[in-house]
Amino acid sequence: MATSFLPFLFVPLTAYAASFVPSLLVPLTGLVIPAVTFAFMLLYIERDEIG
Repeated sequence: MATSFLPFLFVPLTAYAASFVPSLLVPLTGLVIPAVTFAFMLLYIERDEIG
Protein backbone atom coordinates (compact mmCIF):
# COMPACT_ATOMS: atom_id res chain seq x y z
CA MET A 1 0.00 0.00 0.00
CA ALA A 2 1.38 3.38 -0.94
CA THR A 3 1.76 5.79 1.95
CA SER A 4 3.08 8.74 -0.04
CA PHE A 5 -0.25 10.57 0.30
CA LEU A 6 0.13 10.70 4.10
CA PRO A 7 3.72 11.84 4.66
CA PHE A 8 2.75 14.02 7.64
CA LEU A 9 1.90 10.95 9.72
CA PHE A 10 5.50 9.81 9.72
CA VAL A 11 7.17 13.13 10.49
CA PRO A 12 8.09 13.70 14.14
CA LEU A 13 6.16 16.45 15.91
CA THR A 14 9.37 18.42 16.50
CA ALA A 15 9.67 18.99 12.74
CA TYR A 16 6.48 21.05 12.56
CA ALA A 17 7.33 23.71 9.98
CA ALA A 18 4.91 26.40 11.16
CA SER A 19 5.40 26.17 14.90
CA PHE A 20 5.36 29.98 15.13
CA VAL A 21 1.72 30.22 14.02
CA PRO A 22 0.11 29.79 17.48
CA SER A 23 2.32 32.52 18.93
CA LEU A 24 1.00 34.87 16.24
CA LEU A 25 -2.64 33.82 16.22
CA VAL A 26 -3.24 33.89 19.98
CA PRO A 27 -2.39 37.59 20.43
CA LEU A 28 -4.06 38.39 17.12
CA THR A 29 -7.36 36.79 18.06
CA GLY A 30 -7.18 37.78 21.72
CA LEU A 31 -5.98 41.37 21.52
CA VAL A 32 -5.83 42.85 18.03
CA ILE A 33 -9.18 41.71 16.61
CA PRO A 34 -11.17 42.69 19.73
CA ALA A 35 -9.40 46.07 19.91
CA VAL A 36 -10.23 46.85 16.28
CA THR A 37 -13.81 45.67 16.77
CA PHE A 38 -14.31 47.70 19.94
CA ALA A 39 -12.83 50.81 18.34
CA PHE A 40 -15.06 50.47 15.29
CA MET A 41 -18.17 49.86 17.38
CA LEU A 42 -17.39 52.82 19.66
CA LEU A 43 -17.00 55.12 16.68
CA TYR A 44 -20.15 53.69 15.12
CA ILE A 45 -22.42 54.09 18.13
CA GLU A 46 -21.12 57.57 18.92
CA ARG A 47 -22.05 58.94 15.51
CA ASP A 48 -24.92 61.40 15.38
CA GLU A 49 -26.71 59.62 12.56
CA ILE A 50 -26.64 55.85 12.49
CA GLY A 51 -27.81 54.32 9.24
